[in-house]
Amino acid sequence: MRIPTAWLVPTTLVCALVWAVAFPGHVMAEDKPAKVESHADDVVEKAKERFEQDYAADDMDKRLRILKWYGLHMHKDVLKDLSKIYLSEKNVELQAAAAEGLGNQLQDPRRASGYLMQGMNKYEDYGTREDPEGQEEVLNENEARVLATTLASLGKLGEKPDKSEWKLIKGLIDHNHDEVAIAMLNWCGTTQEWRALPMILEWFQFYPDGYSWSGGSVTVDTGAAGNKDANAAKAKYKAKYGGRAAKARPKAHEAMKSALKAITGRDFEKPAELKDWMDENKTLLKKNGV
Repeated sequence: MRIPTAWLVPTTLVCALVWAVAFPGHVMAEDKPAKVESHADDVVEKAKERFEQDYAADDMDKRLRILKWYGLHMHKDVLKDLSKIYLSEKNVELQAAAAEGLGNQLQDPRRASGYLMQGMNKYEDYGTREDPEGQEEVLNENEARVLATTLASLGKLGEKPDKSEWKLIKGLIDHNHDEVAIAMLNWCGTTQEWRALPMILEWFQFYPDGYSWSGGSVTVDTGAAGNKDANAAKAKYKAKYGGRAAKARPKAHEAMKSALKAITGRDFEKPAELKDWMDENKTLLKKNGV
């Protein structure tokens, strides 16, 4: 019997289809992200000339616009310029714009991530002012945006942190500024960061539904006069529970649930559910570095 030509399927394609069905979690070679090429040298050279001219202006809006535009170019020279601004510029708005540009440097994600990690170390106290008012509040918001943008850029670059880098940034899950906490939780979900689960569980226990707060307590009795007991209690509490604020955090709570879904593939409505799941999957957690 003659087989119609339309019925013929190349043997390699059949094998590929069988493999994909039998092993759905396997990443085929074609699924690997293609290497991102830099922009042409002559294009970047012209962009750099325009950037340097506008960035020298006194107009801050003009400087921000040109920096964001320049950061859209992918090139070793752009990466170098952005890293200098990100790590040396005193203005926090320009720092944030440079961090955004570093997230676009997909031609060299490891180096770009390295600069962003340096910024995490340098700017770790950003956005942590207690009850800021007036200009201090504006500065606090802009500082928090630097960290949030840095985390978003790290997520775009897709580089997983090594042990020392993770130790540096994991505490941002507990950051009191929602923009930073949300960016950190989003980053954990994007990179499927299993090592974040113990801290997320602790955060979940403090903010069980996003609106109520389940705090802890400490007692001290130094026998000291004045407000020394109160100050000692405050210091002890912060050491034990961190700087978690007693406030509603619905958006951060949603980001936390999304991160858990991305990491585990499961939905958790209560912290006890997550704890039980982690207890039942200790081997899996250990395999993933927890």
